Amino acid sequence: MTFKWPWQYDFPPFFTLQPTLTTRDKQLEAWSRLILDYCQFHKIYSLDVIEASNSELFNNIRLNRKLDSDGIVAVFEYLEHKQHVEWIDKEKTRCHIYWRRPSEWGDLIYEWAVSNGLLNTPCTLYEIIQGDDTTNESFYGLEKEVLLKALRGLESQRRAVLMNIGSDFVKYEDKVVEGDTVIVYVGYNNMHAIQVTRGKSLTMKYGTLRHDYIIGKAYGTRVSATAGFVYILRPTSALWTKTLPRRTQILYTPDVSLILTLLDVRPGYVICESGTGSGSLSHAIAMAVYPDGHLYTHDIEESRVKSVEKEFKDHGLENNTTAVHANACEDGFFVENACDAVFLDLPEPWNAVGHAKRAISRQRGGRLVSFSPCIEQVQRVCEELEKHGFVQVQTVELVPRSLKIVESETLSLEQFNKTNAPGGVPTSKNVDDEEGVKPKRRKLENDEDESMDEPDPSPPAPITSSYPTVIPYPAQQPTHTGYLTSATLLPQPVSLPPTMT
Repeated sequence: MTFKWPWQYDFPPFFTLQPTLTTRDKQLEAWSRLILDYCQFHKIYSLDVIEASNSELFNNIRLNRKLDSDGIVAVFEYLEHKQHVEWIDKEKTRCHIYWRRPSEWGDLIYEWAVSNGLLNTPCTLYEIIQGDDTTNESFYGLEKEVLLKALRGLESQRRAVLMNIGSDFVKYEDKVVEGDTVIVYVGYNNMHAIQVTRGKSLTMKYGTLRHDYIIGKAYGTRVSATAGFVYILRPTSALWTKTLPRRTQILYTPDVSLILTLLDVRPGYVICESGTGSGSLSHAIAMAVYPDGHLYTHDIEESRVKSVEKEFKDHGLENNTTAVHANACEDGFFVENACDAVFLDLPEPWNAVGHAKRAISRQRGGRLVSFSPCIEQVQRVCEELEKHGFVQVQTVELVPRSLKIVESETLSLEQFNKTNAPGGVPTSKNVDDEEGVKPKRRKLENDEDESMDEPDPSPPAPITSSYPTVIPYPAQQPTHTGYLTSATLLPQPVSLPPTMT
């Protein structure tokens, strides 16, 4: 399928600016429509004016006609006046060409989000312009700069929120900039989290890696250190769990994922957490409730509270998190009648159940999840939950196992019967056969071989058959981390004032 040129393109005077103003306005309007249709057909979002002036767009080889530089300048000034062009550089050599204006792109993207049920759901820029769900959409392949202008327009109309979280924990950026938190991948169990700062360096297994060399590199790039190479990865809550500074024992990704599921966390929710620790779960919750939700995390140690506050600020999560220095068992939670879910990671969580009930919204109800390493703690928590009116109380234990596929051999049914029959002798080779010693035959009373009176045996059946199976690998694996007790607090009925009779 080729582009269909308008009739003016084959009209020689079309390539010469007309002196009459009325005629020139019509000519510029025709050129404007030609450029926009041409760019829309070829999905061109930005133009280099010098390259375009030598292309077929302004040069009809068949007619031997070409629009001169003054004419091209006049056409682009007309396009700029009609808001179809936005210059990228001061020299006006490159421009964004808007055959659809950013506001129109924004409306199309918003309609797509509504029709696919994606309102209040975080989407990356990649998912919008390169995702599998948008291949048939007109904005598929849209330039990132134009997309951002469209989304900013939606944001000004309060129909979208651009999530630009500090050091790339949620924001979409192609390349590393100074101040970003970056995960340096050395090996599967060897990663480092660094905040990129000019002049600093990281010393690890493969020598020294200068931060200056990372700046400007795309995420996922392999970069060279002094004694090898590493990979630069975008930070996520799971990678942060593996690389964060340990102040306490932490919850790992398998438990974190199950906790988020049991809490029923979603964007816009208000969550209370007691037992901040090193902030592993705190980061996961904060990113799950972003952008409109909020996390209130409580810890009894002031030093841990200050440390996690700094990490939230460095990672751009300070606007939807609040770290509180408080003992939840004695002082309760920072908010009351506001939370959608509460998480407890305490030595005596039963003492905080009453405070958790007051923190959960009475109108909406909510969920409570408690992490306890001992079953005795679980028993007391369950009793306290029932006393305070929680329902759907259940306790689960997450025990991950690594398995390996192996070939398992077993005796065939025929061979098993022969081997286990009374007086049966297995047909498999015994030890003497393997060592090359001829097995002895039983002698009859007349000293004749027993084998003389027996017919030749039929060919032995296959001894074993094999089939794939799985076994724990390695054999010794750490299992128990803790018990997760979850419960639901139903919405409380609204008491109405008595009516006057």
